[in-house]
Amino acid sequence: MRSSTALFVVIGALGACLGAALVTRDGSSPQRPSVYTPAQQEVDKRAVTKLPAVRAPADLGELAFAHVRTLVDFGPRNPGTPGWSKQLEYIEQTLTAAGLEVRRDTWTDRKELITFTNLAATIPGKKKERIVLACHHDTKCTTGHKDPAHNFHFVGANDGASAVALLLALAPVLMATPREATIELVFFDGEESLDWTWNEAARALFGSKRFVKKHRDALLLGEEARIEALVLLDMVGRTDLHIQDELYSTRQLRGVLWSAAVACGHQAHVMQRAEAASDDHKPFLDVGIPSVDLIDLNGNVHWHTKTDTIENMSPRSLQITADIVLTMLPEVERLYVVQKG
Repeated sequence: MRSSTALFVVIGALGACLGAALVTRDGSSPQRPSVYTPAQQEVDKRAVTKLPAVRAPADLGELAFAHVRTLVDFGPRNPGTPGWSKQLEYIEQTLTAAGLEVRRDTWTDRKELITFTNLAATIPGKKKERIVLACHHDTKCTTGHKDPAHNFHFVGANDGASAVALLLALAPVLMATPREATIELVFFDGEESLDWTWNEAARALFGSKRFVKKHRDALLLGEEARIEALVLLDMVGRTDLHIQDELYSTRQLRGVLWSAAVACGHQAHVMQRAEAASDDHKPFLDVGIPSVDLIDLNGNVHWHTKTDTIENMSPRSLQITADIVLTMLPEVERLYVVQKG
């Protein structure tokens, strides 16, 4: 996944003009330009929009936790593994049982010769314009690396399974509520970097890059409605949950996230720390689609380690995240779909 130690440095007048420079843990700089602004200021926590709190069903956290347990039992779920195939079937079967039609997009990367699969399901709204609610389903590959320390059994309970499980648990809730926007549930493959060190430009974000390209092509041909915003979930089940102020994310959407946390009384778990995190929202930002990443990376000691297990997760954290997402969505629809209509 992305570097958790990314730093943003503003140097004199140059920094004032260009914003900031990303430095990853291996000392490299970004390998391609972006249209979004990195190193934005932190959200002003005094500027709170009063939102009505939308509570998830009381058992949703436990339901999502049960999905996590099932996914973890599949073992590693990086592309090509038995667990990867089982997980794809489980996601599809669970969404189908909820009454959704699931679409598979399977392709083989010509350079890597790896087969990936994105999954998507549509919850129709009053308008065709879409809000994408997404996560990644692959786990970090922890075999075949030069450094022996990077080769171990990795089940990705939080980094992978938590967000998948939460979207599966949320699907029936979202279907039961009439919505202004069409909601697209998307499960990206190939988010994790094939290199151990984050390599966004060439060897990561395969699924989100493909999804955005296909959407852009379909828009040009008039074959689908526009995606107006993305809400991305990644690592949302750790016992000591902290959803950081993710600095790549669209500022307005970060404000919605904070306001939703305040409305639900969950602000202690949100935006106590700020840091940019390269993730599946960046291909969307690159083409101008407003996006926000709900991610618990800063200070996460279990990230890409043997201890990312279900023992270090909590149904309560999944319940908190569900409350925040459900409270955010009506405001995201209002800002990006209703007001534009």
